[in-house]
Amino acid sequence: MSAYAGHRPLVVFTSLAIAGAGLVSASAYFELVHGLASPSALAAGAVLTAAGLAVSLGHLGQKRRAGLAVRGVGRSALSNEALFAGFALAVAASVAVMGLSGSPAPVPTAAAGAVNAAFLVSIGLVYRVRGQRTWQGFSAATPLTGGLAFGAIAVQTTAGSGDVYLGTLLFIAIDALLFSQRWRDIVGIAFSERMLADPWHARRTQLLAARCFLLNVIPFFLLAASPTPLAIPVAAAGLLVDRFSFYVLALQHTTEHEIAGVEAQIDALGRTPED
Repeated sequence: MSAYAGHRPLVVFTSLAIAGAGLVSASAYFELVHGLASPSALAAGAVLTAAGLAVSLGHLGQKRRAGLAVRGVGRSALSNEALFAGFALAVAASVAVMGLSGSPAPVPTAAAGAVNAAFLVSIGLVYRVRGQRTWQGFSAATPLTGGLAFGAIAVQTTAGSGDVYLGTLLFIAIDALLFSQRWRDIVGIAFSERMLADPWHARRTQLLAARCFLLNVIPFFLLAASPTPLAIPVAAAGLLVDRFSFYVLALQHTTEHEIAGVEAQIDALGRTPED
């Protein structure tokens, strides 16, 4: 990953933040819908989110930038993300403390789940950048669906009674469905010479397939067969691959790519440019 060293803090931050917020939101769902309380999962979610924010603050480089990050709330997707991140961590930590102390709090738990889900949505919206061809469409939804899938897998295998809840499988299936659309959009982009020279773009199908199998396919079948904690590290690896592939497959709109796209359409029609 030496060629993409600048992405490392973002990969780490988003991986930790999505895992943490997904854990909190999924824990709230299981507690409110199935009566399955998991204060340890809530606490783990808060810790992961805090770790992600620590990496993010370190990436900003200066303390003054952290304050500036929230000045554009309502106008800037990045500022909205920063605001939701702070709220998400605060409510998650509060609810986790209440749960660990044996004081159930359904209303704060619901609030924690909603705020952390909103935080996941805000992460996706940050990257709806004009000109980035692989960050459009369903890309904005995958932090939410991927986080919920990971959270459901973790809660199901650590706090479940042995029976797999339909909601867990639905979270995984919905994420797989939306990610498959993102996968299709990316591989539908015609290769340019520069893309073929990039080792990650040249292997984009394998990279996207690894994400899908690790976060969706393997955990789904592991849970369907018999819930096992092995699904957690597998899903975590899938989430990490998801964020890594998100950044290394970033593709700026250029004239070169437009030409490659036109040539691909011509080839699909069985003609050559000279025709």
